[in-house]
Amino acid sequence: MGQEMLKRKLFFLYLFLFLARSLFAAPIIKEIVIVGNKRVKRDLIIHEIKSKPGSPFSRKTLSEDIKALFALGYFLDVQADVRETPEGVIITFAVIEKPTVEDVVISGCERLKREDVEGVIKVKKGDFLDLKDVSASQEAIRKLYTSKGYYGNEVTYEVSYRKGNKAVVYFDIVEGPKGHIKKIEFVGNKAFSSRKLRGLMRTKRKTFLSWLTKTGTLERDVLEVDLARIREFYRDRGYVTVKVKEPKITLSRDRRSIVITIEIEEGDRYRVGSVDILGDILGKKEDLLKKLKVKKGKWYRSSLVHKDVLWLTDRYADQGYAYVDVSPLTSLDKEKKLVHLVYKIEKGKLVYINRINIRGNTKTRDKVIRREIKVAEGELYSSTRIRESRRRLVKTGYFKDVDLSVSPTERKELVDLDVKVEEMQTGTLQFGAGYSSVYGVVGTISLSERNLFGRGYKVYARATLGGELIDFSVGATDPRFLDGPFSLGFDAFNVTHEYDTYDYRTTGGDIKVGREITDTIRADFTYLYERVKVFNVDDEASDYIKSQRGTTVTSKVTLTLSRDTVNNPFFPTRGSEVWISGSNAGGPLGGDNYFYKFSGGFSWFHPLIGDLVLNLKGNVGIVRGYSGREVPLGEKFYVGGMNTVRGFEYGMAGPVDENQEPIGALNMVTFSTELLYPLSKALGLRLAVFYDVGKGFDHWSDVTPLRHGAGVGIRWYSPLGPIRIDWGYNLDRKPERGEKASAWDFSIGVLY
Repeated sequence: MGQEMLKRKLFFLYLFLFLARSLFAAPIIKEIVIVGNKRVKRDLIIHEIKSKPGSPFSRKTLSEDIKALFALGYFLDVQADVRETPEGVIITFAVIEKPTVEDVVISGCERLKREDVEGVIKVKKGDFLDLKDVSASQEAIRKLYTSKGYYGNEVTYEVSYRKGNKAVVYFDIVEGPKGHIKKIEFVGNKAFSSRKLRGLMRTKRKTFLSWLTKTGTLERDVLEVDLARIREFYRDRGYVTVKVKEPKITLSRDRRSIVITIEIEEGDRYRVGSVDILGDILGKKEDLLKKLKVKKGKWYRSSLVHKDVLWLTDRYADQGYAYVDVSPLTSLDKEKKLVHLVYKIEKGKLVYINRINIRGNTKTRDKVIRREIKVAEGELYSSTRIRESRRRLVKTGYFKDVDLSVSPTERKELVDLDVKVEEMQTGTLQFGAGYSSVYGVVGTISLSERNLFGRGYKVYARATLGGELIDFSVGATDPRFLDGPFSLGFDAFNVTHEYDTYDYRTTGGDIKVGREITDTIRADFTYLYERVKVFNVDDEASDYIKSQRGTTVTSKVTLTLSRDTVNNPFFPTRGSEVWISGSNAGGPLGGDNYFYKFSGGFSWFHPLIGDLVLNLKGNVGIVRGYSGREVPLGEKFYVGGMNTVRGFEYGMAGPVDENQEPIGALNMVTFSTELLYPLSKALGLRLAVFYDVGKGFDHWSDVTPLRHGAGVGIRWYSPLGPIRIDWGYNLDRKPERGEKASAWDFSIGVLY
């Protein structure tokens, strides 16, 4: 009896649920009707709405459809009518389209190019009229005139509606006189002078050089950046509560000049109170705290906090935590004037490299790129090794631009490394002609390639022909022999150098083997064998030159150690290159010439202000004969010229004979200071201003006085390859030595 009753209850329950579902189920959409559209196609409207025939009707979805149609920006009004029928719901969307812009008329534009004004206007002929775009265009025109120095400009607009749902937009411009910044003054600054603060700004007052520097005009966006720079300058010196107020801009009566007044509330200067690290700590907290640049008791510096955040981020990212979050949290003790600092670290998950994707290389083979990348698929993520990979790729000289970025995958613990390169011209072909007093007209052809067959091979060939002269030099180097850390190469040559009183010819070759010791340090070993001939010696030549006449053999080994951290081989802005080299000739190596030679040098690049870069260079060297042999003429140091002291001809900043012919020196020391500034980044053009000092000498007692030169130069990465031109002025000319007042230097293939 109980089971029968239970079955009846279940039956009535199922029946009730079935009837309820039938009674309260959402009606089905039978049809979508669109009315009022003329320019906007029905298919576009249907695509934007979620309500579709055959789907359940929903008031919420309908509301979202109306918002979506408004968001298109084509309609002034959108209404929806819902009609229920026995077959289903019919939805009718009634739209009113915005007017079409029939024309845009500009009046009052006389001092600026009309196309420049038209370029900032967002309203275009044939578009739907949007009053927000009209208002934005009005402001854009005003900013354009202000950026050109027309501070008193006024811009108004009017919309005229025409038949056929069309409209004409009128912009009327009152340009006003052109003005310039007359003065920038500060109020409330005590810790730093107004001159110091003005020096931080890109906004400058008008000077007699403004026609060249393009300064003296007010640009609001630039001024906002200047205010932020001043604010950060104060905070980086402990003034953490500083307030840099909105500048007051005052126009003169004739609107031709402007005064900018910036009010500053410096506040108190704060020191660092406590420093702590919380959250996910790798290793010992004490070890991390010791390496932080922010120290307790020192003046608070926001730049050091930023460096600490980067250092902590790199430390974690180098251990695979690519998504680490380091947040510097500060609290102020206003009574004691202290900033308490806490670095909160959330390390996230360990991340591995999934795939390395290479794009943009049409010539260079993938393996040539992959062998320079310091991370591999399946390895832990490392931000330092990714940065080093980019530096190594740039250093190859094969690419104009290199970009390494990571992209997430479907799995959070995996990221793809995307390597995008833009290849540059790596081959050059050059022709030349000249005249020799001995050989007559001579012709020269030179061919070089830094990335042969896309495999990274470096090859060159040069030949000079004329009369009885046949000179050549060829060479090839594989910088990554068998894709390993070794380099292997050779040179072969027969080269003649013609001087005033003699000719000097070298014939032979060398074999070069190098190895990377670390990412920045390498060792190179070279064995050279050459026949050296001094001939065509004039009767007027010095006794020293005459004593060198004849043919000798040099058999020499050279070991060079170098460390290179320069960020770009063609346009360096930071980093350094340091090298030392030692050579020995003769003895067990055989040959006629016995000597040893040591030299070293450095080149250091550092950014100063903006794009201005400082380059300091220095060289020192000694060479000595042994076993009763003299140092051969070609192995001495010739100071003077492009790579030593500019403003002097080759070798003229060292010893000369009685005919003022350079004869080389047993010792050398040079130092150079150079400022580099880009004239055009797009063209790869840089201006150089330099000061060189140095000397070649035989005895250390003769090291002073040093010789000095200064001048200007151009560095250009041209379609023919790197071109360098320097003009140097001799600052302490000695005419009795045959020195000229200045000298030009030119080279192709090397910029620095």
